[in-house]
Amino acid sequence: MKQAHIDKHTIAWFKIAECVSRGEKERALGVYRLLSYSFNDMAVALQLEADIYFSFFEQEQAIVLYHQAMDLYQKSERYLEAAAVCEHLITMRPHDLLLRREVIKLYHPLGLEAKMRMHIQKIVDTIFLTGNELSLQEFLAVLRTYSDELYEYGVACLK
Repeated sequence: MKQAHIDKHTIAWFKIAECVSRGEKERALGVYRLLSYSFNDMAVALQLEADIYFSFFEQEQAIVLYHQAMDLYQKSERYLEAAAVCEHLITMRPHDLLLRREVIKLYHPLGLEAKMRMHIQKIVDTIFLTGNELSLQEFLAVLRTYSDELYEYGVACLK
């Protein structure tokens, strides 16, 4: 019985992909809605819905749903999944410094320092170009709450 349940899910996923490839947005969303009733994970459901909207170039609707999925991943302490969604949002909005700050916060409990440093560098560069001294000091203060090493790296990025 469990195998039949899994097979139905697999078919539904392929049906969504087929609808998207044919440009049938309403049909893809209809199959998604049916499939979403069987999900035990609202974050995954929201991410899938966002992916469908994104594939039909409805970026604003997708962004709202990706944010909701990211929040749910974070609340359930699934930081890697939350960071992956946040990285996707950053590719959609590369100049959004709040997203970069959020991804640093998500990478911190995972200990992914190289990823955090990459985003710290981008934030410092952007703030430095705007000449917003207050924003820079506030960002460095946030880094200090994570660790002295990240704070020192942020300061070093200024040089």
